[in-house]
This record gives sequence, C-alpha cells and structure tokens, in this order.
Amino acid sequence: MSDRRLVDRHLVEVIRWSLYIFAAAMPFAIALTQIAVGIALLAWLGRLVYTRAAKWPRLGVEWGFIAFIAAELLACVFSTNLGQNVIYLKRLLLIPIVYLVAANSSDREELRRLGMIFVVSILLYSVWGIVSYFLNPAVRVRHIQNSMTAGGITMVGAVTAAAFAVRLREMRSRLFMLLAGAVILGCLILTSTRGSWVGFFAAALLILLVQNRRLVWALPLLVLAFYLLQPGDFSWRMRHIFDPAWGTNAKRIHWWSVGWEIFKDHPLVGIGDVGTTSMYARYAPAGEKELVGHFHSNYVHIGVTLGAIGLAAFLFMTALLLVRLAQSLRARMGARDWGGGWTLAALAVFAAFSLNGFFEWNFGDQEIITMVWFAIGMGLGQLHHD
Repeated sequence: MSDRRLVDRHLVEVIRWSLYIFAAAMPFAIALTQIAVGIALLAWLGRLVYTRAAKWPRLGVEWGFIAFIAAELLACVFSTNLGQNVIYLKRLLLIPIVYLVAANSSDREELRRLGMIFVVSILLYSVWGIVSYFLNPAVRVRHIQNSMTAGGITMVGAVTAAAFAVRLREMRSRLFMLLAGAVILGCLILTSTRGSWVGFFAAALLILLVQNRRLVWALPLLVLAFYLLQPGDFSWRMRHIFDPAWGTNAKRIHWWSVGWEIFKDHPLVGIGDVGTTSMYARYAPAGEKELVGHFHSNYVHIGVTLGAIGLAAFLFMTALLLVRLAQSLRARMGARDWGGGWTLAALAVFAAFSLNGFFEWNFGDQEIITMVWFAIGMGLGQLHHD
C-alpha cells in the first residue's frame, strides 16, 4: 500500500470520528463542537489537496452562499464598527460545515450512526432540561444556554426525530425516534419559547403533508396537548401568543420599529454586522433603559446590519436552500432508509428554523445555526451522492 493511500485511510478515520464527536457535542459544548469541526475540516483538506482522494461537492447552492458572503464583506467595508465587524465575520466560517458533512455522509451505516448520535445527544440534553425544570419549576428550561437557545435546540431535535419516525422502514428505529421525539418535545414545551413552537408546528405540518397526509388531523390535537401540558405559571405565554399588545410581543414590535428607523438611515449596506446596542441607544425613545444587542428577528436584524443588499442576499440564499432541499427530498421520495430520512429532516429543520427566524435572531445563535448547517449538509449530501 502506497504512503498516500495509507495516509488517506487515516484521514478518513479522523473525519469519521470527528463527525461523531461533532454530532454528539452540538447541544452541550460549542468549544468541543468547534474543535471537532476544525479537525474534520483539516483532515478533509488533506484528502482534497494531499491524497487527492476527495472532491469538493457541488451542491447547487453555491451562488446563494456567494451572494451572502459578498453582502457581508460589502457591509464590512462601510461598517460603523470595523473591528467588531471583522470579528463577527467568523459566522461565515460555519458555512463549510454544509460541504464537509455532505461530502462525508454517503455510507448507509454512517447515515444511521450520525442520525442516532445527533438525536440521542439532543435527547440527553432534553432529559437534563426536564430534570432542571422539576428542580426549579419557577424558571423556564435554560439549563445550559438561555431559554431561546434551548427552545431552538429542542425544536431541531423534535423535528429531526419526527422526520425519522415517519420515514424509516425499520420498526425498532421508528419507535425509538417516536419516543425520543416525545421526550424532546416535552423539553421544548418547558422552554416556553413560542417562536420555536411555531417553527415545530410548521415543520410537523410539512412532514405530514409529505409523508402521510391522513395524519394531518393529529396536528390540532398536538397544539391542544401543548396548551394542556404547559405548566400553569407559563400557560399565559401561550394564551397571549397572538396579542400584539402583550408583554414580549409588544417589546418585539417596538424593537422592530426602532430597527426600521435605523434601516431608513442606512438602507443599502446597513450599519455593518455588529452588535446593535450603541446604535439602538441613538434611535430609541428618550429615557428607554432596555437596549438590545440584536433585533430578535433574522430578517429585521439582517436588514439593519447588512441593509437591503444583505437582506436580498440572505433571502436568495434561503430560497435556494429550500429549493435544493426540496429537490433532494423529491429525488429520494420513495427511500425508507436513513438517507431518505435525512432528506425529509433537513428540509423540515430548515423550514422550522426559517419560520422561527421571524421572531428570533437564531441565525446569529451559534449553537442553532451549527445544527442547521449540519442537517442541511446531511440532506444535500444525499442529492450529491445520488
């Protein structure tokens, strides 16, 4: 065996185990997640450049990523805080996760292992969250991160488990995913994060429409279960979910109105990809004490920070990803295996994330967007390898 072939075998093993650690660490430790991704990317680079045994996959979403990266760089040039903007450009370094995962997830056994590790890790995170709630019932689940991040993590986990539960052929795996999804869903309820609930319900509807339309009737029952299982101290949050004058709803509308005023003065390239506390203070009503570092909406925040050009690029990237994920699902529509499960899970997760993004800056939440890029890579990888 030649030296390069031996090196390549070792690199393949490094990538495999790094991806396992990556999938397991995402809900718990962002530092370990980043280390695992970094090692996997370096090993994959070795396969691309040194052994030449791997190729960079063409996923059909490249122009979307290019447009968004170009908009980020353009906004950086005109940024109101260049130093901070350069630091925030690190969010672009997460995009290669899509290609790393897509290129290294073709094997049937690897698809199963990564699916199980990913769901089990969020299941353990959820069990921990439920225990933390019963130890302190007065506080929404926020055992590792804040409640909104916990809501986003459990939303992604519940959607992924649901997709596998309806998609896989093997009954034992389906039952496990059904039970895991129920526990994760319980933790999602206890986060009392309404934007994540909306994202989950939309994804659940998508999954049922794709896989089994006869079960769509069960969705209203699930909404009712959410309401009935909501702890008494938190049930008022659900009752006021559509009330624009209530609590945090009114706050968000106010924050978005201030964002609109900032956008009108920086319409093309925005204020730069920076924290918004200082700029918010300049535009907020006199005497307002609560200043926000982001606008609790992907679309409002990107409009303010990257301007109309950046928002158009972001929407283009989002639309292109949705189209390609739908094409990947269509190409594997009859597949009742883990590859087919990942195509449905990826589309549903990204749809949930995009809808949740109307009410939360989850694109800027590193734990959440890392999970989303991972799921997208798994879904688009099936189209690439087909």
